[in-house]
Amino acid sequence: MTQKAVIVRTGPEGHDGLEELNIELERGWTVAEVCAMGGADTSAAAPTHAALVILERRDPDRATPAAAVAALEEIGEEAEEVVEQVIEEAEEVVEDNGADPFEN
Repeated sequence: MTQKAVIVRTGPEGHDGLEELNIELERGWTVAEVCAMGGADTSAAAPTHAALVILERRDPDRATPAAAVAALEEIGEEAEEVVEQVIEEAEEVVEDNGADPFEN
């Protein structure tokens, strides 16, 4: 899992870091944790608020639709191999027509 931090500030002059946060969310990152931060004071007369936003993304290479399709194809191939193996082993075990199990 990969994580990154973004600081978002808001105040009378607008937002700072919000656009970066939205871009990362569109790219597939998710919010893991949000913590209020002190000391976000600026020269503005009105209060300014800030938050530390921790983003995370689980294995980005496997989170794509193409990776999901590839995984399903691999599972399908493995299932076909198992079926073929069972059929081959069943043919090796059966020596006659199986009509009389007590007759040798």
